[in-house]
Amino acid sequence: MQQKYLLLAALCLLAAAACHNKNEDHDHGTASEAEAHAHEGEAAHGEIVLSPERAREAGVEVETIQPGKFSSAIRTSGVLSPSGKGSATVTSLTSGILSWNGATPVPGQRVSDGETIARVSAGGMGAGDAVTRAAIAFAAAEKEYLRAKSLLEDRIISQREFTAIEADYLTAKNAYQGSSADGAGNGVAVSSPIDGSITGVLKTEGDYVAAGEAIATVSSDSRLRLTADLPEKYASLRNSISGVNFKLHYGDTPVCLTGTEGRPVSVGRSVSASSAYIPVTFEFANRYGLMNGSYVEAWLLTDSRDGVISVPESALTEEQGEFFVYVRLDEECYRKVPVTIGGRNGVDVEIVSGLDGGEDVVVKGAYQVRLSAASVIPGHTHNH
Repeated sequence: MQQKYLLLAALCLLAAAACHNKNEDHDHGTASEAEAHAHEGEAAHGEIVLSPERAREAGVEVETIQPGKFSSAIRTSGVLSPSGKGSATVTSLTSGILSWNGATPVPGQRVSDGETIARVSAGGMGAGDAVTRAAIAFAAAEKEYLRAKSLLEDRIISQREFTAIEADYLTAKNAYQGSSADGAGNGVAVSSPIDGSITGVLKTEGDYVAAGEAIATVSSDSRLRLTADLPEKYASLRNSISGVNFKLHYGDTPVCLTGTEGRPVSVGRSVSASSAYIPVTFEFANRYGLMNGSYVEAWLLTDSRDGVISVPESALTEEQGEFFVYVRLDEECYRKVPVTIGGRNGVDVEIVSGLDGGEDVVVKGAYQVRLSAASVIPGHTHNH
């Protein structure tokens, strides 16, 4: 009987030991699994996969960001207009009835310098046609001039009398040639004084116009002016403006005016009663296909600082009021990095914190990288 109890006790001890070993194995397994999950979370945090092939297709471009110069700017608005010699008014040289040279011109129609766009004739009117009158006066003056010239040779008239007759002749000749410069006999030609496009038609076919009266306006877009509105509170900075960056409200590509073109041709010295802005005007060659009258968003560049970390505007993304850039870790891995921004000048953005310099930052295609954020690398880290 005693042996039976001893055998039962031994079996109980063996069962307890087996249970303990099983629990220990289970605990070790749970710890290992937890550690593995922890490593996966660390790997997944902020890392994005985008293959080099897809990056090229999406237009992703990367630049190594280093501290450098950054120009502070005043953000404002402005409007484009023709330069000083870029607009002109077409006026009639004589009084009479207007007849357009072909169909009535329309805004946007291209014209050349000296191109005849209309004629004005007084034929059939009470005073008669100006060209005809000029031709008659010129013929009479020329006849008198030739007669006086022969009389002067024979010393029949004095030099003083001849000079007066010659002056009358030259005046009549100039009037006739001016009224019939193109040699046509159907009125006085009215031509465009510049190359450009018609911006306004002020008269219609058959209207009576007086000498010097405007019939159309022409504008050239080869050179433009940008007039930006400097807020009055920045008046102390008006003499330190060194350039301007601007872009159309419907466009994304900025135009940068620096150097000679970046210097204002004029800066207002007073504020008008109707606004609290000081006009700052720039003039530049229109190499960008811009149109007169376009409104723009502008950044007036002021002081330049060195040792500033900045990124292009295209590198910055925003989510719920917070800003991020994407840093390339290797050929196919990227990380979203939160940044604090400072000044902006329409082209670059100052980075106050988040980047130290030397990072490979996505400067084009940032949103394409953002769309790939779901492709997280499991079990892969870039801890260096």
